[in-house]
Amino acid sequence: SRSTLFAATDPQISEYCELLKSDEWPVCAYISHDCRPANPSEEAHNLQTSFEVWEKTLEMIGLPSDSVEKFLEGEEVKCRYGQEQQ
Repeated sequence: SRSTLFAATDPQISEYCELLKSDEWPVCAYISHDCRPANPSEEAHNLQTSFEVWEKTLEMIGLPSDSVEKFLEGEEVKCRYGQEQQ
């Protein structure tokens, strides 16, 4: 989690990301386990894999696949875990 905290709090992270963007992959750079900005692996460029990882993550944490859209629209989204059974 150290690299996640680094990416979320380092005031220069946006500068690092801008330097590592490319025409082929114009998104933020990957922050490695040792908190160093780096270009992501080739597999990270695979949109189908990214979609599958996203869907599996939502499934694992108990959120429906349309939860982000619902959040953005101001709708309530219920997680299937951690709810009191009635």
